[in-house]
Amino acid sequence: MNNTVFLVVLGLLILMPVGSPSVYADTEQSQEPMLFSTVGFQFGVIDEVQGSSIRIDGRSYVLKSAVVTLTHEGEPLEIERIIPTSLVKFHLKEGHIDKMVVTLPQ
Repeated sequence: MNNTVFLVVLGLLILMPVGSPSVYADTEQSQEPMLFSTVGFQFGVIDEVQGSSIRIDGRSYVLKSAVVTLTHEGEPLEIERIIPTSLVKFHLKEGHIDKMVVTLPQ
């Protein structure tokens, strides 16, 4: 019995990602948080947000219609609340931003 419990716990620990930076995002299908890694994200400072486009460090990007935008604490963030001079980590998919983690100025 003790060996079975140990193997189950060990199996669960193996499935958990370790050592990679990540944030939580709410999915549209579920209210449970989704964990995603920010490894491979680009970073910069937001210059301007206008509609579905954003300028980061002088370069313009288009936001995907289903872009996932979070605060650095993993809370959902509406595009309208993004403030220029915010720090951002972002992921490009097919040349458009599909995920962003924004650190708003304090």
